Amino acid sequence: MCLIRIEWGGSVDRISTCGLYFTDEAGRIRIFNGMNIDDKMIGDKFRYNLDEEFFSKYRANGFNLIRLAVQWANIEPEPGKYSVSYLASIDNIFRIAEKYGVYILLDMHQDLYSGFGGVGGGDGAPAWACLTDGVEPKPYKFVWAELYVFGKWVHNCFDHFWNNDEVQGRGLQDRYADLWQMMAERYGDSPALFGYDLLNEPAPGSGAKKMIARLAASGTRRVLLSKKIKRLDIIGSLIKKDPKKLLDSIPGTVIRDIMEKIDPYEEAFDYKYYSPFLNKMAAAIRSVTPNGILMIEQPFLCNGGVKLSVPPITVNGEREPLQCFGPHAYDMTVDTPLYKYANANRVKAFFGEMRKSQLRLNMPAVVGEWGGCSDNKDTSWFGHANELLDYFDGNHWGQLYWDYHGDDMDAPLMQMLSRTCPVAVAGRIKRYGRSEDRKTYYLDYESVSQGESEIYIHAPAKVECDGAMRIIEEYPNGARLIGVSCGAGAHSVSVFIEN
Repeated sequence: MCLIRIEWGGSVDRISTCGLYFTDEAGRIRIFNGMNIDDKMIGDKFRYNLDEEFFSKYRANGFNLIRLAVQWANIEPEPGKYSVSYLASIDNIFRIAEKYGVYILLDMHQDLYSGFGGVGGGDGAPAWACLTDGVEPKPYKFVWAELYVFGKWVHNCFDHFWNNDEVQGRGLQDRYADLWQMMAERYGDSPALFGYDLLNEPAPGSGAKKMIARLAASGTRRVLLSKKIKRLDIIGSLIKKDPKKLLDSIPGTVIRDIMEKIDPYEEAFDYKYYSPFLNKMAAAIRSVTPNGILMIEQPFLCNGGVKLSVPPITVNGEREPLQCFGPHAYDMTVDTPLYKYANANRVKAFFGEMRKSQLRLNMPAVVGEWGGCSDNKDTSWFGHANELLDYFDGNHWGQLYWDYHGDDMDAPLMQMLSRTCPVAVAGRIKRYGRSEDRKTYYLDYESVSQGESEIYIHAPAKVECDGAMRIIEEYPNGARLIGVSCGAGAHSVSVFIEN
């Protein structure tokens, strides 16, 4: 394995953690917003050309973090041999990101373990790391995620991965740790590095079959017996062929009641396989750099409300100081034509379970995935999306929208995602958010000493505050980044949008 250390600049703050918050070198609380930009295609360079024009617009829309989703298959097409051209394209993204003050969260992405040559709608591991035991991959019939349940080749691959079975004399997880060690060596000194998302939505392999069987039985009982469900509404919606009313009759609290029946199975997976995996990857990264925040993702089934039981990451028996939680959640209609009927209350119920996990883990959180609209030019679902954004604000969570389609910086999507929000707060946050009509934005905080807070304002606005205000940056789209300097005490900033 050849490790390469690149010389980087140093123009942006390194991000750290303190309790439930991210902090910068000045000790200010940092809030991160942005998008997932993924490469699920096989190639010798990153799928999108993220050039200076892109980053200029990205920052102008108020974004300061990218979850950069890359595939194992593209980086290590042969065992122990890393793609020079692909890594060079990532190098360039890091360099420009630093120049524009945008941070990069490296995500080693997978869906269904691997792309299996284009069969089944997945991505992730290279062919040489796919131990299917001779089972041939097949296309999905309805939704790609069904193969987590029915895809025996997917189960076999995950089982071999979690058992660290060997390929050419070295265990699969050992090779994966080598991969992360190489990436950490290469990007650990970059000021643009936010951290490492060690594995997207891990799945338990063959253990999923038992979980789903229990889930189906639990779901049937709850639908028939739960007092939280109005069964007459279900019958009426079926008679009238009203899918929205049918879906709305199944609240998120009921789904959580269903999901809790497989909590013990998830707990067993978390402790036996997932936690040791996280600790192993962390040890590989920390052997070459102390920099970068390690993200704990939740396994795939937790996206729908299953309880996460994994403990915090440890390295050499000690709790890792730089780690965070990256929850994902979508409505159960995601990736189907019914997504236009997505119910924000259901998704908030899932995120509510994840909030409990964050508090248990006692670490910062940034929503790693949410959204999921198949057409970023569709505005009909913005009501659903705005409810979730307000919920994230209430938890003081940043967010990363799924996902970028290549031309979104000038698309209607920005009408929803580009919004006034604190970027850095020189004190303890009491609350921030916006009014129901989205014309007034507010930030209340308390400081113990003099400091400057930064707020991104997405449109022409009047600002009222009890400190000295200055304009830090102005953008071609009319947005601006302001600084508000205050001394010790309680402070409020109000932003009144003018159009």
